[in-house]
Amino acid sequence: MNYEPKDQESIFDEIMSKIESIQQDHIIEKSQKIIDEHEQSSIVDEAIFDEIKNSPHEFKSSKPKSPIRKIFDEEEDENTAEEEQPIHAAAIYEEPLDDIEDYESEDERDEIYRDLKNTVGKMAAKSIILFLIAVISLYLFIAGFKPALFGNNVDTVWFQIIHLALDGVCFFFSFSIFTQGLLRLLRVKADTDTMLALLCISLIIVRVVNLISPDLLPYSLNLEPMLTVGLYFNVISKKKIAANIKRNFKHSASGGDKLTLSMPISCETNNNLILETGEGGDVVYAHRTGLISRFIDHSYSDYDWDQGIQRFLFGTLLFIIAGFIALIQLVGWGEAILFPAASLAVSLPFFARYFYANSIWKVGKKVRKRGGVLTSAKSAHKLKDAELLIVSEEELLGEDAVLLQGVKAIGDMQIDRLITNLAALFSHENTPLRTLFLKMIDSNSVSLPRVDDIYYHEGMGYTCLIDSKMFLVGNAEFMKNFNIEFPKSLMELNLSGCKFPVYVAYHKSPVGVFIVGYESNKHTMDGLLYAEEKNLGIGVVSRDFNFGPELLKELYPMVHVDSFVHFITKKTGEECMEQLVPKAKSADLVSSRNGFKGLVASLLGAKKLLSALKTNLFIRILYAILSMALIFFIALSGYSANTALQILAFQGIWMVPVCAICIFCK
Repeated sequence: MNYEPKDQESIFDEIMSKIESIQQDHIIEKSQKIIDEHEQSSIVDEAIFDEIKNSPHEFKSSKPKSPIRKIFDEEEDENTAEEEQPIHAAAIYEEPLDDIEDYESEDERDEIYRDLKNTVGKMAAKSIILFLIAVISLYLFIAGFKPALFGNNVDTVWFQIIHLALDGVCFFFSFSIFTQGLLRLLRVKADTDTMLALLCISLIIVRVVNLISPDLLPYSLNLEPMLTVGLYFNVISKKKIAANIKRNFKHSASGGDKLTLSMPISCETNNNLILETGEGGDVVYAHRTGLISRFIDHSYSDYDWDQGIQRFLFGTLLFIIAGFIALIQLVGWGEAILFPAASLAVSLPFFARYFYANSIWKVGKKVRKRGGVLTSAKSAHKLKDAELLIVSEEELLGEDAVLLQGVKAIGDMQIDRLITNLAALFSHENTPLRTLFLKMIDSNSVSLPRVDDIYYHEGMGYTCLIDSKMFLVGNAEFMKNFNIEFPKSLMELNLSGCKFPVYVAYHKSPVGVFIVGYESNKHTMDGLLYAEEKNLGIGVVSRDFNFGPELLKELYPMVHVDSFVHFITKKTGEECMEQLVPKAKSADLVSSRNGFKGLVASLLGAKKLLSALKTNLFIRILYAILSMALIFFIALSGYSANTALQILAFQGIWMVPVCAICIFCK
């Protein structure tokens, strides 16, 4: 076809009609097909999981166990060789697990999701058992003050035997928890499981001593409620963490690419970015990925995100041992034997681990609502100093940010070939124009030509070779620099708002002008508002010759983008592009299903989570110091029949400010 510039109006109508035909026949139909396939393959389809779950047992048994199944089966199969490893139901570990790998297919992905659902179910069942045990222990505790509830027989040996049996039941149901907790002592560390295990052992020793030599102990303190309630909160905390991971996995592992963050090691590029933008702290890069890497490894963590609490708890154990030895010398064996049990009962707040889990849950839920995923406190700790997020303008604006407003063809190049050449060029470049032109072709029936020697002229346009001839795409200034003469009426277009002409030339001749318009994106708006509120710097690497600070201000006038959004210079931007290219696998500290908004929400969620956990940590340390001093003073002055009640009341009073901190996690 030969398009003469003398009759531009009729040519324009003809070309726009053809563009609309292409869009109707290919774009909409193809988009609907993609949506239908995505809905059919999404892991949130419960019918698929029910079908697999109810499939014949022979089929299930023939599949190898997934990594998550290996972790959680250790809690049930206590006689296996793997149980000697320092891993249990909460997957509290320090080193990355060798057997945790990425899921490579939908079957493996669905198996992991089913295992997570089963894990939450097992935790729920165990929490019910421990709740009943806790109710029994509280009943016996009340009976100690109101003997009529126990037939006025609280002073008999059977009352002691029942308590000893109760301690034995707790030890049986929490054997794997206790085992892994005690293994930490070999590493000169301690956690909540360690303290609970030592509390249970201390109570068993006290009960045995009381049965053998009742006159040795001044009082028979009933401290079982602190153990049983602590174990109950321990299990429901792990259940809550597992449920959060299940929902994170469901959110991130559905089909399609995700936008994730990576934190490259400190390099000269990062130093240049910090100097160029004035933003301190760590630099993180946003890029597309199709697979979540080491999801399980990043998701499961307990207090490992802060080694200080482990050292503090181990120091608490050393204080208990020192106090035990001192009391033997000062007041005798009776008070000394009670001291470890009483100290552990009061210094181990049964709500401490639950607060951790509740904080993870609340922040995780809030972040997911905004489209992001924050895997754990361990991930939040790694992102705590992130103050500069590097992102391409394509990811910043979101999908479909550029729309075709009009087109004028010049010369003898057919419109189909012109669009195909543009799609071929932008298929190699991550810019907002990429989506626009790729959607105009049917990738199943159209073969893109080979493109060589692509070069981006900052702020002006692109040059490349197609069929060994120069192909140019850019603005009016770009065409003037290459002495490409377009009609004056096309070169002096006066477009309002966020509309720009895109000039195209081939083999030193003009071939077309596309009018493109940029639209604001709600997700980007929300993300920019979050970033502005929390002073998070955004560094934009731009390869769109139309996109810049002025356009960004025009799209989002209510956001002061000039104060925290930085457009990276050409040299630094080229070095950053290596970090921004799509990846097959990526670390999953943060992932997003809705682009830029989810990433910013995850980064801010990380700071919110750490703030709440650190506040709780301070309160817990203060609580432990006061509680240990209180018990040591009671042991010196003499225990009383109300000591156990005082310990329980002390825990209840301190639970109020700790629970109040959860408000900050919303």
